[in-house]
This record gives sequence, C-alpha cells and structure tokens, in this order.
Amino acid sequence: MIAIVGVLPQEIVPLLDGLTHRLEATELIKRPATRGVIGGNEIIVTSGCVGKIETAALVQSLIDRYRTSAVIVVGAAGALRNDLPIGSIVAGSGYIEYDFTPRVNVDLILEPRQDCFSDFLEKNDFVSGLIASGDRFITTDTEAKRIFETTSALCVDMDSAAAAKVCIENDVEFLSLKVIVDIAGSKAIEQYIENHQKLGSKPAFILLEYLLNNRFICE
Repeated sequence: MIAIVGVLPQEIVPLLDGLTHRLEATELIKRPATRGVIGGNEIIVTSGCVGKIETAALVQSLIDRYRTSAVIVVGAAGALRNDLPIGSIVAGSGYIEYDFTPRVNVDLILEPRQDCFSDFLEKNDFVSGLIASGDRFITTDTEAKRIFETTSALCVDMDSAAAAKVCIENDVEFLSLKVIVDIAGSKAIEQYIENHQKLGSKPAFILLEYLLNNRFICE
C-alpha cells in the first residue's frame, strides 16, 4: 500500500475525488484518512502535517498501522532559485534540514529509497533535486540566501526532510512532490496567498493521472 500525505487538506482533494473504491474512512492522530483504490493501486490518503514534528508523527503512524511500502508527500514549496518558475514541480532526490545542527558523523543529506518511483519520474517533466526543510516560513531575502548558500537546495518547505528521515529509519520508499507557489524571501507571503489556492493541488492531479493508468510496484 502507498501512503499519500498532503500538508493541507486542499492539496489532496483530487486524489480523494479520484478514488474508484473507498475502503475505509478513519483517523490517524486526529487527522482524517481515507483508504481506497485508484487504478490498480491501493492507497491511504491523509493530510495535516504543518512542520517537521507533525509530519514525522503522521508518517510514522501511517507506517505503523498500514505497513506501507512507500510514502509520497504532496504540496507546496518556496523556490530558493529565481530561475525556478512559480508552477514548477520539484521531485525531491535528496532532503536536508536547514535548521538542524547534527552530531558528529551524521549525514546531512537524506537519501531515501525511490526505486518504485522511477517510471513515474521518467514519464513526467519534473525538476529533480534537493529539498530543504525547517520549521519556519522564510520571509526575508537574507534567510533565503543563507539557506541556498549552505544547502544548494532547489526549494524550501516544512515537512519533506522529516518524512524522508522517518521513511529511511523504517526502510520505506519515499518521494516528495512539490509545486512552487512562491519565491522564498520578502515577497513569499504575498505570492503564497496569490498562488496556493490555484496551484496547491497540482502535484495531486499529476499523481492521480499516473495512478489511473499505471501501477506503483514497491517492495
């Protein structure tokens, strides 16, 4: 089974609407979750993970209850590069916590297994690269520049690295699929308000189209 997690409820609506069979409606750590089928894929869909702690708790709950073989996080992110247009889709190939100072000998770059997503990634024109996560909405140009210079990440969010870390610890495949809705920095809040409502569900729409016609085979 594949778990699909949206940060905000509206980011998973296309997947909920696209379920051909609804098998279960339940709650996970007080968040609504729906298990069903799209195409030949059994999935469990939920949302509500603003920040790294909530994300880690929700992803671990999914793995514990459903023994999921893969987790996909969908939602929005802020670009750290000006040449990454609003509306672009970023597929994470690695993840880093920009607000975490590790112990000695701890690898900064998180690289979860992604084997079962190879066909999906090949069939779509995504921008692939590093996603940086932390528990802040980046609203100053100085902070955005610092994060880019220290991580070389394409974009920033508040959840992907936390989910990646949980999946690595549980030996579960993981992918974060994020749409760019703002440029991290001084105009981020204004751009987020303008763009999230119309673009926030774009990753879910792309994922739905693939699920209807293809099957994820994850071990």
